[in-house]
Amino acid sequence: MTSLLDMLKETDLRLNFTDTLRSPTAYESLDRAILRPRLLLCLHGIGTNAGLQRMNAAQHGATYKDLVYVRRRYLTVDRLRRAIAIVTSGTLNARNPAIWGQGTTACASDSKHFGAWDQNLTTQWHVRYGGRGIMIY
Repeated sequence: MTSLLDMLKETDLRLNFTDTLRSPTAYESLDRAILRPRLLLCLHGIGTNAGLQRMNAAQHGATYKDLVYVRRRYLTVDRLRRAIAIVTSGTLNARNPAIWGQGTTACASDSKHFGAWDQNLTTQWHVRYGGRGIMIY
């Protein structure tokens, strides 16, 4: 079985979407080789609602405080949207026309609402579902 963290890492190896997650300041003290695993751990912890404390970062050479620092300094809404756009474009470019056809657009009929913490950067209030969460199509 492949874990979600391994899938996230493989996606970053192919698309380098973590390169868009930079500090808002001109100065960065962390080497990208150290920062990249911490970014992936933060994205996995926030994206799965497991949280940063539940991520076993000690195996990866990071502590909970390291992950909190990375989340505060490098993960902003605008930069996360750019990273999502890179992953989405990569997914659409990887589609095999022999299987999916030559369609130029994609659509979904409806979405599924999942409750999410307020700290999740993609959490929004949905009037239709009466609560905070994310929409999965």
